Amino acid sequence: MGDKLSRKRNRFFKAIIIIFMIAIFIFSPACASIRSYAVMFPYSYLHQRNSVLAKNQISFRIPGGKHTSQADWYPFVITFNASEGLSSYLGESVEFTILYNFGHFNFREGTSTYYDPNSPYYSSFYGGYIIKPADEGRKIGFQEDNTVNVEELAKITEYDQKYLVLSSLGCPVKQRVFNEEISTMQYEVEYAGYDNWVQVDSMIQTNSPVHEYREFQRGYLQYGKPMGRFHFVEDFPVINLNGRVYVRYFKDLQATVVLYIMAPSWITINEADEEILSKTEIGFSDSRQFD
Repeated sequence: MGDKLSRKRNRFFKAIIIIFMIAIFIFSPACASIRSYAVMFPYSYLHQRNSVLAKNQISFRIPGGKHTSQADWYPFVITFNASEGLSSYLGESVEFTILYNFGHFNFREGTSTYYDPNSPYYSSFYGGYIIKPADEGRKIGFQEDNTVNVEELAKITEYDQKYLVLSSLGCPVKQRVFNEEISTMQYEVEYAGYDNWVQVDSMIQTNSPVHEYREFQRGYLQYGKPMGRFHFVEDFPVINLNGRVYVRYFKDLQATVVLYIMAPSWITINEADEEILSKTEIGFSDSRQFD
């Protein structure tokens, strides 16, 4: 009888310990990064399987934060498909896959440095877009004379920022801002193993992710909870950022590829460009390159 009671007590204490550990995992700031990885890795994998890349046997690899020795970016690049949303926004049928990364997690705060105005990675992203229109003769982001269609290119970034990123954080639709002003444009740039890229540098006005926590938003699954308003009076204040994109039309894919970086400082942009984005690998899954 005593042994049976002892076993019941042991099972009870084990259950308490398991519940306690689960509570730590769910609520502890120290586990925020692990929660994010545990959610976003399978989420990204599922999107990868249904992406433009998988459908066309395309290999498109952008290094993550593990590629550098310092704590800077999230460990891996996330894949997301938004074909339906961008098609509606542009008013035409396109396939659209996004690869993106953001600031690493601050272990003590339990949130991404994406929220932190004192971090070089505040409100920062890097990654890539693949836009494949249903019309095979269409070159998204380019005019008929092969010059860049600045307005159309900006519209893709605008959709991403206003209707994917800011929406996921609960920023009200009427408050969302995205304005871009081109500062320089350079054609015939060699980049990521290919020639004929166009490099576009710009100044951007958009909303900061800084806001006060009120209720759960789906964006918190990847960035963690917001760290507060800091010195800002309002939620999602408009801030100035800098941006750089490399854009190229790939004939074999019949799609436009965009590589991008957005950050407050050109120092951060240049470092991410040189150390990470320029190491991007693009080709067929069997290692053949595109034209």
